Amino acid sequence: MTSDPSRPAATALDAIIPTNPLAALSCWIGIGSVVLCGFGALLGPIAIVLGWLGLKKWKMQESSYGATTSKVRAWIGISTGGLGFLVGVAFFVLVLAKGA
Repeated sequence: MTSDPSRPAATALDAIIPTNPLAALSCWIGIGSVVLCGFGALLGPIAIVLGWLGLKKWKMQESSYGATTSKVRAWIGISTGGLGFLVGVAFFVLVLAKGA
């Protein structure tokens, strides 16, 4: 991957503070939707929407490091949110099938 010469170099703060909070939230909520399978049906779509909004915003980041990490976090949120949604729906289907 080539770096964009129009962006300034990464600083120490870029590694500590997320430059795109939507992408960071999407990442953590998406991971939570997989881990908390019962809540995946609720948390998954939230992670997907936040990840999508984070992808739209990633191009506006200050440094190349911030832009790259935002893009990766957004994609992690979208993929884990989708997986969490599927796991959550399967969990509820199994609970309903077992109860019937």
